[in-house]
Amino acid sequence: MRTSRRVGLCVVLAAALATGAASAQDYPNQRITFIVGFAAGGYADAVARIVGEHVGSKLGQPVIVENRDGATSNVAARAVAGAAPDGYTVLVTTTAVAINATLYKTIDYSLADDLIALAAPVSAPETFDVHPSKPQTLAEFLDLAKSKRLTFGSAGVGSGSHLAMFAFLKDVAKVEVDYVPFQGGAPAIQAVVGNQVDALAATAAGPTVAQIKEGTIVCLGVAAAERFVNLPDCPTFAESGYPGFEASSWVGFFVPADTDPAIVATLNDAINSLVDDPATRDKLAANGALTVRSPEETAAFLASEVEKWGERVKAAGVQVE
Repeated sequence: MRTSRRVGLCVVLAAALATGAASAQDYPNQRITFIVGFAAGGYADAVARIVGEHVGSKLGQPVIVENRDGATSNVAARAVAGAAPDGYTVLVTTTAVAINATLYKTIDYSLADDLIALAAPVSAPETFDVHPSKPQTLAEFLDLAKSKRLTFGSAGVGSGSHLAMFAFLKDVAKVEVDYVPFQGGAPAIQAVVGNQVDALAATAAGPTVAQIKEGTIVCLGVAAAERFVNLPDCPTFAESGYPGFEASSWVGFFVPADTDPAIVATLNDAINSLVDDPATRDKLAANGALTVRSPEETAAFLASEVEKWGERVKAAGVQVE
């Protein structure tokens, strides 16, 4: 009887291993879903759609984009962390996912244990922008903030845009500006375009850059060492008298833990191959600088980002229940 049970168990295990190998070997054989942690029209969404189109073409299966905004991408991260580890559900989020590890007092998923970092192919510096009716230089805006209570918005409490600009205004410029959170970059951009908030902290990606170029918002500063290639007329913070203030955000792709390494490698290769496609490369370059990393390099990068932003969160004294 015991021998029979052992044989039966071995058969089950062998079948499971064979199924796993087969699923990795013929991956993908159905559509892939990119779950974006922010509202449509923002930074992560724009990158997800460009990358999704390329990955779908590369792998021969459609990629659909689903927006699940909320809790600075925690809603989407939780959903993907609990999804089947089969490579068909991919989280697309920003620097926020690294920030959340420290920002939130409690969180119902573990970035280290429940998700695998696939790739972080694009990053861009943060900008500070205003409605055209507002002061047209950073110095003028800060002077006004000393005599009048102003507001600034961004894509959610604890986003890279929020924390970077919060730190600048409070610790560097020494002014009090009230913060207004939004569910994503697109709503925040529309709020400043509609003159509902005085200023906007946003990543210098496609949606923000487009509004600046159209003149519906004015860029007061870009948090980079040099002027950003996509916004050559926007001065750096250093040029406005604040040297050393630099901050950027990236867009990253993740799958559930326990996803087959072969599937992880396939997705990583498909995402990284966009640098060899001129049309896709040009579209994505409008959203920032491109970087090719292996899954291992992406994991190491993520760990360094969690540590870096953790220090910034603690310095800012910001925490969300």
